[in-house]
Amino acid sequence: MTNATSESLPGSDAGWVQGVLLAVVPAMVVLTVVAVIPIIPKLSVVFASTPNARVLVPMAVVLPTLALAFSSIAAGVLGERMGRRRLLEIGTALFAATAIAPFWLDSFPLILVTRAAAGVALGAMTTSAVALTGDYFSGASRQRWLAIQGVAAAAAGVVTSPIAGALGDISWRLPFLLLALGFPLLLALILLPAHHAINREGQHEEEAAELGAAEPVPWRALGTIFALAILGCLIISPPAFELGLVFQEKKLGTATLTGLATSVLAAGAVAGALGLGLLRGLSAPSKMALVFAVGGVGTLLIAITGEVAPILVGAVVVGISEGMMGPVLSIWVLDCTPALARGRVIGLYSTTFYLTRFVSPLIAGWITGRSASTSSSMVYYALASAASVGLIVVLWVRLPALLGRPAIS
Repeated sequence: MTNATSESLPGSDAGWVQGVLLAVVPAMVVLTVVAVIPIIPKLSVVFASTPNARVLVPMAVVLPTLALAFSSIAAGVLGERMGRRRLLEIGTALFAATAIAPFWLDSFPLILVTRAAAGVALGAMTTSAVALTGDYFSGASRQRWLAIQGVAAAAAGVVTSPIAGALGDISWRLPFLLLALGFPLLLALILLPAHHAINREGQHEEEAAELGAAEPVPWRALGTIFALAILGCLIISPPAFELGLVFQEKKLGTATLTGLATSVLAAGAVAGALGLGLLRGLSAPSKMALVFAVGGVGTLLIAITGEVAPILVGAVVVGISEGMMGPVLSIWVLDCTPALARGRVIGLYSTTFYLTRFVSPLIAGWITGRSASTSSSMVYYALASAASVGLIVVLWVRLPALLGRPAIS
Protein backbone atom coordinates (compact mmCIF):
# COMPACT_ATOMS: atom_id res chain seq x y z
CA MET A 1 0.00 0.00 0.00
CA THR A 2 1.42 3.41 -0.92
CA ASN A 3 1.87 6.23 1.50
CA ALA A 4 -0.68 8.34 -0.33
CA THR A 5 -3.27 5.66 0.20
CA SER A 6 -2.42 5.12 3.83
CA GLU A 7 -2.79 8.83 4.55
CA SER A 8 -6.43 8.73 3.53
CA LEU A 9 -7.45 5.97 5.91
CA PRO A 10 -9.26 6.84 9.16
CA GLY A 11 -6.89 6.64 12.12
CA SER A 12 -3.82 6.49 9.88
CA ASP A 13 -0.63 8.46 10.38
CA ALA A 14 0.84 10.73 7.77
CA GLY A 15 3.33 9.32 5.26
CA TRP A 16 7.10 9.58 5.22
CA VAL A 17 7.06 12.67 2.98
CA GLN A 18 5.29 14.73 5.63
CA GLY A 19 7.62 13.32 8.27
CA VAL A 20 10.71 14.36 6.31
CA LEU A 21 9.37 17.87 5.71
CA LEU A 22 8.79 18.38 9.43
CA ALA A 23 12.19 16.87 10.27
CA VAL A 24 13.95 19.48 8.10
CA VAL A 25 12.72 22.37 10.28
CA PRO A 26 14.94 21.74 13.36
CA ALA A 27 17.90 21.38 11.00
CA MET A 28 17.18 24.89 9.68
CA VAL A 29 17.49 26.28 13.23
CA VAL A 30 20.96 24.75 13.62
CA LEU A 31 21.95 25.77 10.10
CA THR A 32 20.98 29.40 10.76
CA VAL A 33 23.28 29.60 13.78
CA VAL A 34 26.19 27.44 12.64
CA ALA A 35 26.50 29.08 9.22
CA VAL A 36 27.50 32.40 10.81
CA ILE A 37 29.89 31.26 13.55
CA PRO A 38 32.98 30.84 11.29
CA ILE A 39 32.66 34.34 9.81
CA ILE A 40 32.46 36.32 13.07
CA PRO A 41 36.16 37.33 12.87
CA LYS A 42 35.67 38.61 9.31
CA LEU A 43 32.48 40.44 10.24
CA SER A 44 34.39 42.13 13.06
CA VAL A 45 36.90 43.45 10.53
CA VAL A 46 34.47 44.35 7.74
CA PHE A 47 32.10 46.24 10.07
CA ALA A 48 34.71 47.57 12.49
CA SER A 49 33.48 51.13 11.85
CA THR A 50 29.97 50.26 13.03
CA PRO A 51 29.29 51.77 16.47
CA ASN A 52 29.52 49.16 19.23
CA ALA A 53 30.72 46.57 16.71
CA ARG A 54 32.35 44.42 19.42
CA VAL A 55 28.96 43.90 21.05
CA LEU A 56 26.79 43.82 17.92
CA VAL A 57 28.81 41.42 15.75
CA PRO A 58 28.44 38.40 18.06
CA MET A 59 24.70 39.17 18.12
CA ALA A 60 24.56 37.98 14.52
CA VAL A 61 24.98 34.43 15.87
CA VAL A 62 22.57 34.48 18.82
CA LEU A 63 19.87 36.89 17.65
CA PRO A 64 17.88 34.28 15.67
CA THR A 65 17.75 32.01 18.73
CA LEU A 66 16.56 34.87 20.93
CA ALA A 67 13.91 35.89 18.43
CA LEU A 68 12.84 32.24 18.12
CA ALA A 69 12.45 31.96 21.90
CA PHE A 70 10.41 35.13 22.29
CA SER A 71 8.14 34.48 19.30
CA SER A 72 7.28 30.83 19.97
CA ILE A 73 4.39 31.42 22.40
CA ALA A 74 2.69 33.82 19.99
CA ALA A 75 3.33 31.36 17.17
CA GLY A 76 1.61 28.57 19.12
CA VAL A 77 -1.51 30.66 19.73
CA LEU A 78 -1.55 31.91 16.14
CA GLY A 79 -1.18 28.39 14.79
CA GLU A 80 -4.26 27.27 16.71
CA ARG A 81 -6.28 30.09 15.17
CA MET A 82 -5.15 30.00 11.55
CA GLY A 83 -3.95 26.39 11.25
CA ARG A 84 -0.51 25.01 12.01
CA ARG A 85 0.25 23.93 8.46
CA ARG A 86 -0.60 27.38 7.12
CA LEU A 87 1.57 29.03 9.78
CA LEU A 88 4.41 26.68 8.88
CA GLU A 89 4.15 27.77 5.23
CA ILE A 90 4.04 31.48 6.14
CA GLY A 91 6.95 31.11 8.55
CA THR A 92 9.00 29.26 5.94
CA ALA A 93 8.26 31.97 3.37
CA LEU A 94 9.47 34.65 5.80
CA PHE A 95 12.56 32.59 6.59
CA ALA A 96 13.40 32.05 2.91
CA ALA A 97 13.15 35.79 2.24
CA THR A 98 15.11 37.03 5.27
CA ALA A 99 17.70 34.36 6.11
CA ILE A 100 19.60 34.80 2.84
CA ALA A 101 19.24 38.62 2.76
CA PRO A 102 22.61 39.39 4.45
CA PHE A 103 24.34 38.06 1.33
CA TRP A 104 23.37 41.33 -0.40
CA LEU A 105 23.44 43.75 2.54
CA ASP A 106 26.23 46.21 3.40
CA SER A 107 24.64 47.65 6.55
CA PHE A 108 25.29 45.64 9.69
CA PRO A 109 22.18 46.98 11.52
CA LEU A 110 20.10 45.73 8.57
CA ILE A 111 21.85 42.37 8.77
CA LEU A 112 20.80 42.15 12.42
CA VAL A 113 17.22 43.07 11.50
CA THR A 114 17.06 40.27 8.93
CA ARG A 115 18.61 37.81 11.40
CA ALA A 116 15.95 38.73 13.95
CA ALA A 117 13.22 38.32 11.33
CA ALA A 118 14.61 34.91 10.42
CA GLY A 119 14.46 33.98 14.12
CA VAL A 120 10.80 35.01 14.32
CA ALA A 121 10.15 32.85 11.26
CA LEU A 122 11.96 29.94 12.90
CA GLY A 123 9.76 30.37 15.99
CA ALA A 124 6.69 29.86 13.82
CA MET A 125 8.33 26.97 11.96
CA THR A 126 9.59 25.00 14.97
CA THR A 127 6.42 25.40 17.02
CA SER A 128 4.28 24.35 14.04
CA ALA A 129 6.56 21.43 13.11
CA VAL A 130 6.57 19.85 16.58
CA ALA A 131 2.81 20.37 17.05
CA LEU A 132 2.11 18.98 13.57
CA THR A 133 4.19 15.91 14.41
CA GLY A 134 1.76 15.36 17.26
CA ASP A 135 -1.17 15.91 14.90
CA TYR A 136 0.11 13.70 12.08
CA PHE A 137 1.62 10.78 14.01
CA SER A 138 0.86 8.70 17.08
CA GLY A 139 2.53 6.12 19.30
CA ALA A 140 5.80 4.64 18.10
CA SER A 141 5.54 6.50 14.79
CA ARG A 142 5.43 9.85 16.59
CA GLN A 143 8.43 8.91 18.72
CA ARG A 144 10.37 7.81 15.65
CA TRP A 145 9.78 11.06 13.77
CA LEU A 146 10.61 13.24 16.75
CA ALA A 147 13.84 11.27 17.13
CA ILE A 148 14.54 11.82 13.43
CA GLN A 149 14.06 15.55 13.99
CA GLY A 150 16.76 15.35 16.66
CA VAL A 151 19.03 13.45 14.29
CA ALA A 152 18.49 16.05 11.55
CA ALA A 153 19.36 18.92 13.89
CA ALA A 154 22.52 17.24 15.17
CA ALA A 155 23.62 16.17 11.71
CA ALA A 156 23.12 19.70 10.39
CA GLY A 157 25.71 20.94 12.86
CA VAL A 158 28.21 18.27 11.87
CA VAL A 159 27.82 18.85 8.12
CA THR A 160 27.38 22.63 8.04
CA SER A 161 30.34 23.72 10.18
CA PRO A 162 33.16 22.73 7.79
CA ILE A 163 31.22 23.91 4.71
CA ALA A 164 30.48 27.29 6.28
CA GLY A 165 34.12 27.62 7.31
CA ALA A 166 35.37 26.88 3.79
CA LEU A 167 32.92 29.34 2.24
CA GLY A 168 33.79 31.96 4.85
CA ASP A 169 37.46 31.76 3.88
CA ILE A 170 36.43 32.89 0.39
CA SER A 171 33.98 35.61 1.42
CA TRP A 172 31.99 36.47 4.53
CA ARG A 173 28.86 36.62 2.37
CA LEU A 174 28.96 33.07 1.00
CA PRO A 175 27.87 31.13 4.13
CA PHE A 176 24.53 32.94 4.00
CA LEU A 177 23.84 31.14 0.72
CA LEU A 178 23.50 27.92 2.74
CA LEU A 179 20.28 29.38 4.15
CA ALA A 180 18.79 29.37 0.65
CA LEU A 181 17.66 25.85 1.58
CA GLY A 182 14.56 27.61 2.88
CA PHE A 183 13.35 28.01 -0.72
CA PRO A 184 13.14 24.29 -1.63
CA LEU A 185 11.50 23.62 1.75
CA LEU A 186 8.89 26.29 0.99
CA LEU A 187 8.33 24.89 -2.50
CA ALA A 188 7.82 21.40 -1.09
CA LEU A 189 5.33 22.67 1.50
CA ILE A 190 3.34 24.46 -1.20
CA LEU A 191 3.34 21.65 -3.77
CA LEU A 192 2.84 18.65 -1.46
CA PRO A 193 -0.65 18.28 0.01
CA ALA A 194 -1.11 18.57 3.76
CA HIS A 195 -2.13 15.49 5.71
CA HIS A 196 -5.52 15.85 7.42
CA ALA A 197 -5.27 13.90 10.63
CA ILE A 198 -8.33 11.74 11.30
CA ASN A 199 -9.02 10.05 14.62
CA ARG A 200 -10.41 6.60 15.27
CA GLU A 201 -14.02 7.83 15.12
CA GLY A 202 -13.43 9.23 11.64
CA GLN A 203 -13.49 12.85 12.75
CA HIS A 204 -11.12 15.37 11.23
CA GLU A 205 -8.69 16.96 13.65
CA GLU A 206 -10.67 20.23 13.69
CA GLU A 207 -13.87 18.47 14.78
CA ALA A 208 -12.01 16.36 17.33
CA ALA A 209 -10.40 19.50 18.74
CA GLU A 210 -13.82 21.06 19.34
CA LEU A 211 -15.03 17.93 21.14
CA GLY A 212 -11.82 17.86 23.20
CA ALA A 213 -12.10 21.49 24.28
CA ALA A 214 -13.12 20.48 27.79
CA GLU A 215 -10.11 18.18 28.23
CA PRO A 216 -7.96 19.80 30.92
CA VAL A 217 -4.35 20.71 30.32
CA PRO A 218 -2.12 18.97 32.94
CA TRP A 219 -0.16 22.10 33.80
CA ARG A 220 1.42 20.56 36.92
CA ALA A 221 2.94 17.72 34.92
CA LEU A 222 3.93 20.08 32.10
CA GLY A 223 5.54 22.41 34.65
CA THR A 224 7.68 19.51 35.86
CA ILE A 225 8.71 18.69 32.28
CA PHE A 226 9.61 22.33 31.63
CA ALA A 227 11.65 22.40 34.85
CA LEU A 228 13.54 19.29 33.76
CA ALA A 229 14.14 20.91 30.36
CA ILE A 230 15.67 23.94 32.12
CA LEU A 231 17.82 21.68 34.30
CA GLY A 232 18.93 19.68 31.27
CA CYS A 233 20.01 22.77 29.34
CA LEU A 234 21.86 24.22 32.34
CA ILE A 235 23.59 20.96 33.35
CA ILE A 236 24.19 18.94 30.17
CA SER A 237 24.96 21.70 27.65
CA PRO A 238 27.93 23.51 29.35
CA PRO A 239 30.57 20.83 28.58
CA ALA A 240 29.89 21.35 24.88
CA PHE A 241 31.03 24.99 24.89
CA GLU A 242 33.70 24.69 27.59
CA LEU A 243 35.78 21.97 25.95
CA GLY A 244 38.27 24.55 24.73
CA LEU A 245 38.80 25.82 28.27
CA VAL A 246 39.29 22.24 29.49
CA PHE A 247 42.00 21.53 26.89
CA GLN A 248 43.68 24.85 27.66
CA GLU A 249 43.61 24.24 31.40
CA LYS A 250 45.00 20.71 31.06
CA LYS A 251 47.62 21.94 28.54
CA LEU A 252 46.57 19.27 26.06
CA GLY A 253 46.08 20.92 22.72
CA THR A 254 45.04 23.64 20.32
CA ALA A 255 41.93 25.03 18.69
CA THR A 256 42.14 22.17 16.19
CA LEU A 257 41.75 19.64 19.00
CA THR A 258 38.83 21.64 20.40
CA GLY A 259 37.20 21.53 16.98
CA LEU A 260 37.72 17.77 16.85
CA ALA A 261 36.15 17.34 20.29
CA THR A 262 33.20 19.49 19.27
CA SER A 263 32.73 17.36 16.16
CA VAL A 264 32.78 14.07 18.06
CA LEU A 265 30.33 15.53 20.58
CA ALA A 266 28.00 16.41 17.68
CA ALA A 267 28.45 12.90 16.29
CA GLY A 268 27.48 11.56 19.72
CA ALA A 269 24.32 13.68 19.57
CA VAL A 270 23.38 12.02 16.28
CA ALA A 271 23.96 8.60 17.85
CA GLY A 272 21.90 9.54 20.90
CA ALA A 273 18.91 10.61 18.84
CA LEU A 274 19.18 7.53 16.63
CA GLY A 275 19.42 5.25 19.65
CA LEU A 276 16.11 6.34 21.18
CA GLY A 277 14.38 3.56 19.26
CA LEU A 278 16.13 1.08 21.56
CA LEU A 279 14.42 2.64 24.60
CA ARG A 280 10.80 2.31 23.49
CA GLY A 281 9.95 0.17 26.53
CA LEU A 282 10.96 2.91 28.98
CA SER A 283 8.64 5.62 30.27
CA ALA A 284 9.47 9.27 29.57
CA PRO A 285 10.67 9.93 33.17
CA SER A 286 12.95 6.89 32.94
CA LYS A 287 14.39 8.16 29.66
CA MET A 288 15.00 11.61 31.13
CA ALA A 289 16.70 10.07 34.17
CA LEU A 290 18.91 8.16 31.75
CA VAL A 291 19.69 11.42 29.90
CA PHE A 292 20.96 12.98 33.13
CA ALA A 293 22.86 9.84 34.12
CA VAL A 294 24.63 9.55 30.76
CA GLY A 295 25.41 13.27 30.68
CA GLY A 296 26.81 13.12 34.21
CA VAL A 297 29.10 10.21 33.39
CA GLY A 298 30.47 11.96 30.30
CA THR A 299 30.98 15.24 32.15
CA LEU A 300 32.76 13.52 35.04
CA LEU A 301 35.06 11.74 32.59
CA ILE A 302 35.98 15.07 31.00
CA ALA A 303 36.64 16.57 34.44
CA ILE A 304 38.86 13.93 36.01
CA THR A 305 41.02 12.74 33.13
CA GLY A 306 44.24 14.35 31.93
CA GLU A 307 44.51 12.58 28.59
CA VAL A 308 43.08 13.50 25.20
CA ALA A 309 41.46 10.15 24.35
CA PRO A 310 39.32 9.88 27.55
CA ILE A 311 38.21 13.48 27.13
CA LEU A 312 37.06 12.71 23.58
CA VAL A 313 35.20 9.66 24.89
CA GLY A 314 33.57 11.89 27.50
CA ALA A 315 32.60 14.35 24.78
CA VAL A 316 30.92 11.55 22.82
CA VAL A 317 29.00 10.44 25.92
CA VAL A 318 27.85 14.02 26.65
CA GLY A 319 26.82 14.27 22.98
CA ILE A 320 24.72 11.12 23.30
CA SER A 321 22.95 12.70 26.27
CA GLU A 322 22.32 15.94 24.36
CA GLY A 323 21.02 14.05 21.34
CA MET A 324 18.55 12.15 23.52
CA MET A 325 17.34 15.12 25.54
CA GLY A 326 15.49 17.13 22.88
CA PRO A 327 13.42 14.26 21.41
CA VAL A 328 12.65 12.78 24.86
CA LEU A 329 11.29 16.11 26.11
CA SER A 330 9.32 16.78 22.92
CA ILE A 331 7.72 13.33 23.02
CA TRP A 332 6.89 13.74 26.70
CA VAL A 333 5.28 17.16 26.19
CA LEU A 334 3.17 15.90 23.28
CA ASP A 335 2.07 12.81 25.20
CA CYS A 336 0.84 14.99 28.08
CA THR A 337 -0.85 17.70 26.00
CA PRO A 338 -4.45 17.57 24.69
CA ALA A 339 -4.69 18.14 20.94
CA LEU A 340 -6.50 21.46 21.32
CA ALA A 341 -3.71 22.96 23.43
CA ARG A 342 -0.73 21.66 21.43
CA GLY A 343 0.11 24.97 19.80
CA ARG A 344 0.17 26.98 23.02
CA VAL A 345 2.01 24.33 25.01
CA ILE A 346 4.63 23.67 22.33
CA GLY A 347 5.14 27.42 21.93
CA LEU A 348 5.69 27.80 25.67
CA TYR A 349 8.01 24.81 25.68
CA SER A 350 10.04 26.20 22.75
CA THR A 351 10.40 29.54 24.52
CA THR A 352 11.54 27.82 27.72
CA PHE A 353 13.98 25.51 25.95
CA TYR A 354 15.65 27.99 23.58
CA LEU A 355 15.79 30.84 26.10
CA THR A 356 17.52 28.53 28.58
CA ARG A 357 19.91 27.35 25.87
CA PHE A 358 20.75 31.02 25.24
CA VAL A 359 21.50 31.90 28.86
CA SER A 360 23.24 28.63 29.78
CA PRO A 361 26.69 29.72 28.46
CA LEU A 362 26.40 32.93 30.50
CA ILE A 363 25.51 31.00 33.65
CA ALA A 364 28.24 28.44 32.96
CA GLY A 365 30.78 31.24 32.59
CA TRP A 366 29.68 32.70 35.90
CA ILE A 367 30.00 29.28 37.60
CA THR A 368 33.43 28.65 36.07
CA GLY A 369 34.64 32.08 37.15
CA ARG A 370 33.74 31.25 40.74
CA SER A 371 35.17 27.73 40.69
CA ALA A 372 38.73 26.65 41.35
CA SER A 373 39.03 25.54 37.72
CA THR A 374 36.97 24.57 34.68
CA SER A 375 37.44 20.92 35.64
CA SER A 376 36.01 21.51 39.10
CA SER A 377 32.98 23.22 37.56
CA MET A 378 32.53 20.09 35.43
CA VAL A 379 32.42 18.04 38.63
CA TYR A 380 29.62 20.31 39.85
CA TYR A 381 27.65 19.60 36.66
CA ALA A 382 28.18 15.86 37.14
CA LEU A 383 26.93 16.08 40.72
CA ALA A 384 23.93 18.14 39.56
CA SER A 385 23.17 15.43 37.00
CA ALA A 386 23.18 12.79 39.75
CA ALA A 387 20.91 14.99 41.87
CA SER A 388 18.52 15.36 38.91
CA VAL A 389 18.32 11.58 38.55
CA GLY A 390 17.49 11.37 42.25
CA LEU A 391 14.84 14.07 41.86
CA ILE A 392 13.09 12.15 39.08
CA VAL A 393 13.15 8.94 41.13
CA VAL A 394 11.66 10.71 44.17
CA LEU A 395 8.92 12.30 42.06
CA TRP A 396 8.19 8.96 40.39
CA VAL A 397 7.78 7.24 43.77
CA ARG A 398 6.18 9.98 45.90
CA LEU A 399 4.46 12.39 43.49
CA PRO A 400 3.75 10.52 40.23
CA ALA A 401 1.03 13.02 39.26
CA LEU A 402 3.74 15.63 38.71
CA LEU A 403 5.19 13.42 35.97
CA GLY A 404 1.87 12.85 34.21
CA ARG A 405 0.99 9.52 32.73
CA PRO A 406 3.38 9.19 29.78
CA ALA A 407 2.64 6.31 27.46
CA ILE A 408 4.94 3.28 27.37
CA SER A 409 5.54 2.14 23.81
